[in-house]
Amino acid sequence: MGAGSAAMLLGALVPTFLLSRLLLWITKRWNGGMPRLLLVHIICGALAVVASAYGYSQNGAPDWSHSPAYVVAQLIWLVVDFVRGRRQSQTAS
Repeated sequence: MGAGSAAMLLGALVPTFLLSRLLLWITKRWNGGMPRLLLVHIICGALAVVASAYGYSQNGAPDWSHSPAYVVAQLIWLVVDFVRGRRQSQTAS
């Protein structure tokens, strides 16, 4: 992983975080636990990949070459939320 890839991943972490927090806030009434987290992160990941593909396009056609960085960034936030959810459920017990 070169410096360019690390910078791309760092740049992908911010929009994926903001998008996932927005969708988690919208769905806060749904007490779905882990399935809610998984569904929100799948939707956010798909939206982030599509937005990045069109954002990086040069000639109007989507450029999917940057999508893996956004998938990895979304997976990082998914893992963070799963760990936080497990810790909260363990302290509640």
